[in-house]
Formats: sequence, C-alpha cells, structure tokens
Amino acid sequence: MSKIRQSSQAVKITVGFFLLILSAVIIIFWLLVVGDLSYQNKIYPGVSVAGLRVGGLDQAAVRSLVKERARILDKGEEFSYQDKKIVISPSSVSFDGDLVYQLFAVDVDQSAAAAYKIGRGGRWFDNWRQKLACRFWSCAVSLAIDYNQPKILDLLKQEFGSYETPARSAELVWRPDGSFEISQEKFGHRFDYQAAFGLFLNNLQQARTEPIRLILEEESPQIFKRQVGDIGPQIDKWLKAAPLVLILDKQSWTAGLADIRGWLDLKTTYQNSRQSVDVDLSEEKMGVYFAKAQFMVLHQAAEEARFEVLGGRVSLFQAARDGRELDLATTMVNVRQAVADNLRQASLAMKVTGAETAQSDVNDFGITEIIGTGTSTFAGSPPNRRHNIKVGADALNGVLIKPNEEFSLLKALGKIDASTGYLPELVIKQNKTVPEYGGGLCQIGTTSFRAALSSGLPITMRRNHSYRVSYYEPAGTDATIYDPWPDFKFINDTGNYILIQTRISGDTLIFDFWGKRDGRTIEQTKPVIYNIVKPPVAKTIETLDLPVGQKKCTEKAHNGASAYFDYEVTYPDGQTKSKRFSSYYVPWQEVCLVGVDKLSEPSGVDLPPVNPDAAEAGTPTGTP
Repeated sequence: MSKIRQSSQAVKITVGFFLLILSAVIIIFWLLVVGDLSYQNKIYPGVSVAGLRVGGLDQAAVRSLVKERARILDKGEEFSYQDKKIVISPSSVSFDGDLVYQLFAVDVDQSAAAAYKIGRGGRWFDNWRQKLACRFWSCAVSLAIDYNQPKILDLLKQEFGSYETPARSAELVWRPDGSFEISQEKFGHRFDYQAAFGLFLNNLQQARTEPIRLILEEESPQIFKRQVGDIGPQIDKWLKAAPLVLILDKQSWTAGLADIRGWLDLKTTYQNSRQSVDVDLSEEKMGVYFAKAQFMVLHQAAEEARFEVLGGRVSLFQAARDGRELDLATTMVNVRQAVADNLRQASLAMKVTGAETAQSDVNDFGITEIIGTGTSTFAGSPPNRRHNIKVGADALNGVLIKPNEEFSLLKALGKIDASTGYLPELVIKQNKTVPEYGGGLCQIGTTSFRAALSSGLPITMRRNHSYRVSYYEPAGTDATIYDPWPDFKFINDTGNYILIQTRISGDTLIFDFWGKRDGRTIEQTKPVIYNIVKPPVAKTIETLDLPVGQKKCTEKAHNGASAYFDYEVTYPDGQTKSKRFSSYYVPWQEVCLVGVDKLSEPSGVDLPPVNPDAAEAGTPTGTP
C-alpha cells in the first residue's frame, strides 16, 4: 500500500514539475516571441535612459524625452576649489557666431538608438538573456555625450592653475664662474584634472549637475638631491667636447661651452635593476636650442600639389614639395657618440615630411565634370570675417581627394592662426574678451557640407552650430568646425579623384567638386523646423576690459529650434542609402559686457539655464 502511495506521490511530483517547466516555457515564449511582436519598433520593457523609463516607446518618443531631460544640463557644470567657482556651460560665448564652439552636447539620436539596441545588438542567445534581465531587473542606458575634452581641460587649467605649484626635481645649476651645483628638490601640488573630467562626464551621462570640487594633491619630484653622486667626471667629459661643430651637408654651426652646458640635465637611468642619476642631454633643452633663428633653415613644411580646371582639363598650378625637419632624437644620438669618441663634430639628422599628392599623376585623375556644388552667403559679415573666409577658401582651392579617402576639413585647412593669415575675433571667457582665430571658418564648413551632399558623398562627421546663425539659413543645413573638435568629414566613394575648386562671387561662397559622375542620384528634402523655443532674457556680464559704464553686446538673441531633412542616394546598381540629418539649436540670449571698476562676484564662463517653460507648443513645419 505504501509503495502505491509513494508511486502516486512521485507521479504528482513529476507532473507538477512538468507543468512548472511547461508554464515557464510558455511564459518565456510569450515574453520573447509573442511579446516581441508588440515591440518590433519599440524599446523593450525595463530599459531606462538617464533615469527615464522608456520601455514600450519608439525612438522618436525617446528622443523627445531625452531632449527635455537634457535641458537640465543647459545651466552647465560647476567646478570649485576653496572660494573660486566656475561654470562650464555647453557652449562658449563670442561676438562671432563661428567661434561659439561646443564644449559638450547630448547626442539625442545616439542615446535613443542605444536604448533601442538593448536586446537587439548581439547573438540571439545574448539578446534573449538581455531582454529577460531588463524585464525582471531593468537595464540602464547612459546619455550619449559629445564633448571637447581638450578645451574643457584647458579651461580648468586656465582658471585653477594659479593654485598649483609643480614639483621640481633636483637640477644641474651653473654658477657664473662656470662651476656647478645641484639644486634642492621641491615637492609640489597639482589637481587631477582627468579625474575631475571623469566625474564631469559621469554627471552629464546621468543628466546630473552635481558640483565638482577639485582636490589639490601632492606631487613628488622625480629626482632627489641625495640620489646624485659624483657627477664631476661626467660633466668634464661633456665640456671637453666644446667647441662642437654641428654639420649638415655643406652647412655648419658651432656650439660653444655655454651652449653645451645649456644642453645638459640630470637623468634617471636603470641598469641591472639599479637606479642611478647621470648627466645627459635634455630633449627639452636641445629642442629650445634648435628653435633659435639660425636653425630655421632646417625646417621646411611640405606643400601639396594644387590643381585647377582650365579648358575642361585638370592643370597643375602649384607643384608638390617635400618638407623636412630636424630629427632631434637621432641628432642627440649623434652628439652623444661624438662626445664619447672625443670627436669635435656631430652630424645633424634630418627627416623628410613627404607630400601626399604627386603631380606626375595629373593626366590620370579622370576629372571631367562638376559632380556637386555647395553655396552659402556671408552678406553682412564684418571685414575680419570676410578676410578669414577668403583665406580659408584659398586654402582649399585646388585640393585633391583620392578615391576612398576620408576627407578632413580641419586637416585640409591646416594651422589656423596669424602665421597662416587669419585675423582674430573676440570670445568671452570669465568676464574677459579674449582674441581667438577661426571666425568665418564655419562658412567654409557649411559650404563644404552642402557641396558634399550635392555630390552624394557619405558624411562621416558633421555637427550643427550651437544656435541658429543667419549666414547658414535654412536651419539644419550648416556644419560647424573648431580645432580640434568638431571636424567635418566625408568619404570619396566615387572611385575617382575629386578636385575642390572654390570661388567667391559678391557675398556668395561657392565650392565646386570636380570629378567623374558614376550615375548616382541624390534626393534631399527641404528642412523641417519645429520645437521653437524663445530665448532667455538678456544676460549682463561685468568685465574689467571695458571702460566703466561702457556696454558691448554679442549679436541679437535667437530662438531655439529643432530641424531635420532627409537625404537619399541611389547608386547605379539600384542600391539606396538614406539618412536623416537632425539638428538641435539652443535658444540664444543676448549677452552684453558692461565695464566696471571692480567685479561684484565670480561668474560662470557661459550661459545660464534655458527656461523649459518658454517652449512654444506646435508640430513640425516647413522652412519659414
């Protein structure tokens, strides 16, 4: 009887276990298969972006939520040390719209795409596991942030650098009588800017604006005086080499005793796991020595070949020329060897910086026609801006882009400062007007963008301006550049060379892209502009740079807005590639500097928060 009961109980357990497994399979099947059908174009349940629950929403809805959430970052991030505080805001302030460079921005599209990719980005098993985890535990996605890290770090160093005292190692010091001594090392204090930037970025990714307090940390010297032994014999060996003749081909320069003393420094070396301090050449000091005027003949920048179209044929108007520069590392090796061998001369080593384009290929380029044209107007520009536009256009005229090359506008423009002919404009930093170069170059960026679109070329990097600039209307068709970020880039996928020809007609800048058509066709819709946001009230910044009571304002306030246009390229084989170019412009208040004899209180570097209640309700409309 007991055996029958035990058998019956075992059957019940087995049936119950089977039903449990079957139920689990049905639930999982429902969640992952049937449930999947209702989330084909939606974010899976349990996904959040910067604390916003977005499960069940499509990407368009997520973009709207993210844009609204990101408004909290418009007021910027506060950094402080002791009583000093600064605010780093999304954009700089300038009297020239082109110099309003972005410091950070939320990439709304990428943030929404990252949320949509949860449960879809891997192998089927990984996707299945991720969807279950999100349903039962949730999955958090950070905001995608574009940021100009070099510029942000520079701002922090400019504002807080006065509190730092760099550590100083024991050094070789020469007395007036030619004898030497070893200076005492000194401990220093520095901020960990990288760590502060990490906190800053984490705040942005989570849509937080928690203040960041910098911490001054002790910095140790690398060489201590007690580590330095008897270096007299080493120094004698170096000084006996004077005078040392430096030779390059038929040219020569003589380094005297004072020069060689100026080259020397203490250096830590390791041999058989033992540390010692020796006398050696200092790369920094020798770099300073060879930067003197008499050595400028050693340096020659490479020049690329430039071309133009004459009579329907490509013609060379500037020959390519290889450059050269001093190979300092090899030169130092040569000097060490000369001293070790008791020689009285050492060879200067040079290295060639080659031009990338060879003019001998001019007849093989296959350039026959204009494949695309971009235009923009700069009517109303002040003289400095007009000058810079011409300098930038001239720098691009005749540039050749190889097949499959990714073109970088910043690389093509090269150095942007007074040495290349540019004139400065004013930006506002911490209540001061500071000259910066680059005003007008976004006219170059925008015109390049429009020419690349007209040519049907894949755009690999493009950012719109922080706010709407009159020169670049209609909104959504502009491209901003600022060294080192952001850049404007595209790929020449035509299979042939592309030649850039630039020209100015009155107030219109024109870029023609010459090449050979491959039969592709381009369709581009007119920009749609929506979500109009009124600007905040005008902001006044006290400054000591203007006479007391004098007022100087940036250009007028601008409404914020969103814009997009659709772009499609159809290739000869029937393949199509589509892309939507979206732009987000912040509402831009008028900013005025007012001269005072004393600043009343510290101020942030840039803009105050945008008022989210100022948005005008409405749906997307056509270009106004």
